[in-house]
Amino acid sequence: MNTEKKTILLTGGRAPATLELARLFDQAGHRVVVAESLPAHLCRVSRAVARSYRVRPPRLQENEYIEELCRIAEREKADLLIPTCEEVFFVAKGRERLRHHVEVLVESLEELRIWHDKGAFVRLAEQAGFSVPRTSAASSARELREALHAVEPGKSVVLKPAFSRFSARVHILRRTLSKKDWFLPYELPSIKEGETWLVQEYVEGRQLCSYAVAREGRLSLYADYATTFTAGRGASISFSFANHPGVRRFVETMVRLRRFTGQIAFDFIETQAGELYPIECNPRLTSGIHLFRGKKEAADAFFAGGKAGGEHAERENDGEQDKCIEAKPVLVPSGSAAAALSMAMLVYGLPSIRSWREGKRWLGEFFRSRDVVFRWGDPLPALEQLRLLWTLAALKRKTGMSMVECSTSDIEWNGEG
Repeated sequence: MNTEKKTILLTGGRAPATLELARLFDQAGHRVVVAESLPAHLCRVSRAVARSYRVRPPRLQENEYIEELCRIAEREKADLLIPTCEEVFFVAKGRERLRHHVEVLVESLEELRIWHDKGAFVRLAEQAGFSVPRTSAASSARELREALHAVEPGKSVVLKPAFSRFSARVHILRRTLSKKDWFLPYELPSIKEGETWLVQEYVEGRQLCSYAVAREGRLSLYADYATTFTAGRGASISFSFANHPGVRRFVETMVRLRRFTGQIAFDFIETQAGELYPIECNPRLTSGIHLFRGKKEAADAFFAGGKAGGEHAERENDGEQDKCIEAKPVLVPSGSAAAALSMAMLVYGLPSIRSWREGKRWLGEFFRSRDVVFRWGDPLPALEQLRLLWTLAALKRKTGMSMVECSTSDIEWNGEG
């Protein structure tokens, strides 16, 4: 256990996962500071957070955002900056500026792009020897039509942007037995200039996810989990530790291949035959952190192996460092770990029920899983959820976007720059 008290600067205080991480660092005896661009966010009122700063939205004011993080790190004497949500890409872009003030747990933007681009990620997994869904890319309406007409009649495909999150803007299309027509309950999306969409084979099965912290290609913290309920087709809102050997083998192989340092998460589909298909990667914090509640040693995974986020070419005493990392066991959740976002289960999970069987499953998950936000010793974030929802609802009315899209509209990165 790392007994030296450090100051941790977290970005992305709106996410329940960030609140969980703040609580883990606080429980381990560290001081937590949070920077967030929304006026309402869960970490703002948490007892685990020593101070919260309102900062500029990175998607709209990138340079100002990085400058503010530099000033906060300097003022608070922060030891480590950990980006948690979609702002991770802007932090990566400003990493060299930030390193003058604080250690930053993030890879370069060029490295993160490879993981975040859904097409590039599928190619990377295929090159590593894993089975992947058949995928083609389209950068124009003509290319999109050609890719769709190449699909075998009777088969379904997933249509999605190369850069997206929480399954936003995802369409599932099925080609009819007629070779000419598609079953389309809506028009095809228009492709904007510079945008790439993927036409990917639809794989039916159960959804599995993973979350890990890696140092120089070696895991220090790892969890995989089965998703039972989601917000729409996307973010997990109810999940439990799966301990899936195939998922772990994939994660270990991929982070070792790129000698990755930072937080990284993958989504998979497992067919009834047991075939595992990697679908996409999120190189940031995800809900898997909730499975480590109460494990103070989880904080150590973010410090293990020396300085974070180093360039691949700047490795000193590399062999000795690898030995140091290898000596540390990988922290995993307990076998019974299960969690849920109770508010999201009511808002998204309950309306999704279509049968008595699904209703029984919802009730079982709702009462079996612990809520990730509410704690008796730290109750205010549970109330802050309502203020956050009100803020997002107001943004939805103003922009016409969905609530899920509003939750990342000011921090998301879609391959620009």
